[in-house]
Amino acid sequence: MTVSGTTISRRVSEFSGVALFALALVWLIALTTYDPADAVWFFNSGGRVPPSNFVGQVGAVLAELSYQVVGFAAFLLPVIAIVAGWHYFWCRQMPAAGTKVVGLGMMLGSGAALLSLALGDAGGSFRAGGLVGDGVARVLAEYLNRTGSIIVILTGVFLSVILATQFSFGRMARELSGGAAGGRARPAPDAAPSERT
Repeated sequence: MTVSGTTISRRVSEFSGVALFALALVWLIALTTYDPADAVWFFNSGGRVPPSNFVGQVGAVLAELSYQVVGFAAFLLPVIAIVAGWHYFWCRQMPAAGTKVVGLGMMLGSGAALLSLALGDAGGSFRAGGLVGDGVARVLAEYLNRTGSIIVILTGVFLSVILATQFSFGRMARELSGGAAGGRARPAPDAAPSERT
């Protein structure tokens, strides 16, 4: 009974992984072939029919909704689906899943806010940071002005990278400072002074 339960859960996990890979691919294609002139349910009903989006009507809606909510930060969403799909496909448990979810939420929010502050309108049919980025940037700019807002948002980006991944800025600085020493061999601490020259 345990073997069949394990086999079934493994198959469900692999199925979920493949489904998440497919979702990520469809989402990425929908985002890259977005056209604001496409007819989209609830947003633009008087647009072009059939839509020019490679994923059709569903892709046009998915891209429009993604761009309206988080702007260009929407390109993080397929990446998140790929990473989750990878873990499901190989039946690996995601370590510290709750922390990673918080980190990804922070990454989307602070990335969208940074895009909204940096690019603003971006000349399209949506703000560069979407509704989320525009709202966060507006609230921060009201209380901290532009410079303070950028500092807080960049802090959020760095914190989200630490929470969502296993990246360490301290380890990176240590590796870079070791590489900047030019590969000079350091004398052993127990070597005699005459051996150090």
